[in-house]
Amino acid sequence: MLFEHNRVPPGNHFLGDSGYPCKPYLLTPFLRPQPGPQANYNMVHKRTRIIVERGIGQLKRRFHVLHGEVRVSPAKTYRIVGACAILHNICKARNIEIPADIDNLDEVVYAAEDDPLPFAFPAAAHQAGLPYRDAFANIHFK
Repeated sequence: MLFEHNRVPPGNHFLGDSGYPCKPYLLTPFLRPQPGPQANYNMVHKRTRIIVERGIGQLKRRFHVLHGEVRVSPAKTYRIVGACAILHNICKARNIEIPADIDNLDEVVYAAEDDPLPFAFPAAAHQAGLPYRDAFANIHFK
């Protein structure tokens, strides 16, 4: 909602996989990238998603409330995730280790790009941000 109502500073984006609709605030990869800006964009998009997913993985390992579906309102979810992130940073600053009670702590599980989402977006929703993504790639990834 914050992005859709222009309440987030310009230049901030979410990164989503190809199952999500491309919007000016939600950047998805090109399905068949052309050499040049599109291929460069996809490469950086993928690397950035991996870094973010690893960070989220650390939060999930430290705070079990984030392992599954958080069954509260979006506003409360935002506060819970924010509090976990703040506490995680305090733990890192004080060298408090992530609990080792879960197997394969360094393993990050990635969904396949073509895995269906548990819900479907209308076809038109997938098209809304395509011109923005094209311009974004051409400007920033030449």
